[in-house]
Amino acid sequence: MDAITAEMGDDLLSGVRPRFDARKMRRFDSFWNWARQDAYEWIQQIIAAALSGLSADEQPGIDNEERIQQLQNCADEQLVKMLAGIIKVLSASSNSMLEPAIALVRAMHDACKDALGTLPLYHEFSQPMQPQTHVAVTGEIVYSELPRPSEHTWPEYINHMKCGDLYGTPPLMHLREQTEDGHWAYSETYSSAYFGGLSSIAAQGISFAGKTALVTGCGQGSIGAEIVCRLLAGGARVVATTSSYSRKTLLSFENMYRKHGSRGSELVVVPFNQGSVQDIDSLVSFITGNASLGWDLDFVFPFAAISDVGSTATNLGSRSELAQRVMLTNVLRLLGSIKVAKERTRRTTRPSLVVLPLSPNHGNFGGDGLYGECKLALETAFNRWESEGWEGFLSIAGAIIGWTRGTGLMSANNLVAQEIEGHGVRTFTTSEMAFNIIGLLHPLIARVAHRQPVWADFGGGMSRVQQLNAIVGKAREKLNVESQTMKKIAASMAQDYEVTNPVMSAGRASENVGLTPLAKHRTHFPSPQSYQNLQHLHHLQDM
Repeated sequence: MDAITAEMGDDLLSGVRPRFDARKMRRFDSFWNWARQDAYEWIQQIIAAALSGLSADEQPGIDNEERIQQLQNCADEQLVKMLAGIIKVLSASSNSMLEPAIALVRAMHDACKDALGTLPLYHEFSQPMQPQTHVAVTGEIVYSELPRPSEHTWPEYINHMKCGDLYGTPPLMHLREQTEDGHWAYSETYSSAYFGGLSSIAAQGISFAGKTALVTGCGQGSIGAEIVCRLLAGGARVVATTSSYSRKTLLSFENMYRKHGSRGSELVVVPFNQGSVQDIDSLVSFITGNASLGWDLDFVFPFAAISDVGSTATNLGSRSELAQRVMLTNVLRLLGSIKVAKERTRRTTRPSLVVLPLSPNHGNFGGDGLYGECKLALETAFNRWESEGWEGFLSIAGAIIGWTRGTGLMSANNLVAQEIEGHGVRTFTTSEMAFNIIGLLHPLIARVAHRQPVWADFGGGMSRVQQLNAIVGKAREKLNVESQTMKKIAASMAQDYEVTNPVMSAGRASENVGLTPLAKHRTHFPSPQSYQNLQHLHHLQDM
């Protein structure tokens, strides 16, 4: 055992321990309950605002399209009857201040009634954002995100993404097809079909009713979590895995379903370690076995990843090998296990569309272990699809995921995202990248993927930039220099104020440099007494 530990390392040995346990499964499917609760809460917010005397502009609006769409996605006969009863109760009151609430309930009722018998739809309600970094007067580096002034709507976003430049380079986002010599080249035909599907999703939405999906690597703030939300909104049944199974994690998934769950959707959460072969086999058996879920997967998103910051070719260690196992070896094992399950159950007419997370980072950053090698090696799946006979069981769509702000792997680089965009690279939010990836599920692209692998480049032009690591380093250095300069200026100003305003200097200095004034501690010694008052102690003299 000591020899194995010395060779493999503690990180790898502890990182491959199985965590899957079907008894810990949590299933969320009560869309009808959350819809009623959300409707009641919204109505009570309007009533409370009206009775408190708030003006019409200050009251919560009744034109919240996202909340209306969510109620429509969950609408059933009982919800419509409940809203009709609330209208009747509120209308019986002579209080004119209830008019906004009555108008809201009527809008809910009409929208839900119209939605009866329709399929739930995923619509994108977020807004494209841009990064902004500035150094405050105190020297603190502040990062924020603002709406992009040129992209107020998703059709505008799509138009920007499908435009190339004057030099004939492919658009910031595009699809490739394999040429006769085996290379992958920009395909105007497939790209046009992709943007057509994406435009359809932006305008009309898309339904995933009757579809099932597996998503790994869907922790808070990840692209996978955003994908889960969109699948649920469209009515899909989703198995989401977590490597950090806890009450806090389960509550986050519960809130995810509460906000996005729709009619017919389900969210099944199970503990899972993508580094474990045993967990791979157990998970697939759990999903496809008739004794458990008995689902046939339509979509697979193997997005689990491990960061390995600081590892280079000179110090590759146990964690680097674990990361390779999670992001490459066991991804292929997962696909193989799904194929075997389909062969065993003779499900050969419904191939699972697998979205592989590729990357334009092929060692460009450096110091990230075997990340680039893993992403490059995943591209072999395009050839394996034909050479290993995956057709009919698996369909492959590889997505090159560009600079995505806020994820666990890229959040540390948020501060330099604005500078990077100045070099012609488009960076994305997790919502934007999830929207891009959902476009691959549109029937126009899914049908192509069933005939041959699809290669989607969502890199945002990142691969065109030379010496990216040097640019990032210079951007960080520039921010640090500016931050240190502002801190010194702030400290100097505080000292100047201390000289010119000695009475208030402590408070003013702390106000400038962000320090809390220390407490003033005083020690009071007893006051001396006169010789006469100490006559009763004279006998102690000359002892």
